[in-house]
Amino acid sequence: MSTRTRTTVTLPDDLLAHARAASGGNVSAYVERALRAQQLRDAAPAIRAWREKAANDTEELADLFGEDLA
Repeated sequence: MSTRTRTTVTLPDDLLAHARAASGGNVSAYVERALRAQQLRDAAPAIRAWREKAANDTEELADLFGEDLA
């Protein structure tokens, strides 16, 4: 398991109430899931660019070495 660090955040009352209700009592796990989901959304443009480049590379390799490679 990764190292955990305690931190403090300030939230609007309504947002904290929702997190407490939706978390089933584990606000830390709820916030972690939300932050991990945002981390993936933030990475999406870089992943999309990498996939497009990989697709272009595959086409270029297929042109060079034949369709069996792709």
